[in-house]
Amino acid sequence: MHQTESFKSRLLGVFASLFFSVPTAVFIWLGLNKQLAYFDAGFLSRDYLLVCISVFAVLAWLRPRLFPSILGVLWRSILKVQRWWGW
Repeated sequence: MHQTESFKSRLLGVFASLFFSVPTAVFIWLGLNKQLAYFDAGFLSRDYLLVCISVFAVLAWLRPRLFPSILGVLWRSILKVQRWWGW
């Protein structure tokens, strides 16, 4: 039988996920802004960064067991894009 998680455990999980999701969001935001600056296409405001962090927090709340896998896919994608863009 599947155990349900309590509100406290989910809340602690979200706070723990911020340790990994905030740097991930920052790297995505900085990488996009770097490319936008390279092409002189403006930049993304910090609101986009806050939205990205919020989306990660919601994902960690809704899918606590799937969230580490999601971050793993994002980090592998960041590394592939980094090699492709030649950073």
